[in-house]
Amino acid sequence: MNRDRPEPSDEQLAARLAATGDEVACDQLYRRFRRRVYLWCHGYCHDRDEAVDLTQEVLTKVFTHVDAFDGRSRFSTWVYAITRNHCLGRLSRQATKWRQRLETLEGIDVEDRRCTEELRQAELQGSLERLLTRARSRMADDELEAFVLHHRDGLTVNEITRTLGCTNATGARTLIQNARRKFRRLTAGGPDAE
Repeated sequence: MNRDRPEPSDEQLAARLAATGDEVACDQLYRRFRRRVYLWCHGYCHDRDEAVDLTQEVLTKVFTHVDAFDGRSRFSTWVYAITRNHCLGRLSRQATKWRQRLETLEGIDVEDRRCTEELRQAELQGSLERLLTRARSRMADDELEAFVLHHRDGLTVNEITRTLGCTNATGARTLIQNARRKFRRLTAGGPDAE
């Protein structure tokens, strides 16, 4: 591959894969999305083995139905929508098992305020960029973007939905919730902390 040419976008690769079944495009998309899809799946099920299974199922759906991608949103948004719908479908089939893993609304509200306050304190102390750099290695790009827009910039869930091109507010809420959980582990010195 010529190093001077820019890398093709996700959307260009998806179009090539849909039109010609291009294996190189498929490989590139797989490398770009396998970790992100895994993290999204893990955000729903909170179980490594289950997240691996869900990731394989989601990526199979993505590549089997890539011709359904119409280009009206970013390819990553389309993949996220497939991931979310697949995981929520699994959730509904295993409601009893997963219900125990879901946070209560009160817990989410308290956690929301705590994260916002921690970001403000980090900004005042001049350590915000360092903290966000550490978070960048632990969160999917969309999660980190939603987290910063919500907690640092004060955007509402509806504003984030429009900004990130999510299909609905549930997608933006999920991104924020997943990012918040990872941020708490990062700042609490949990398994994701350095």
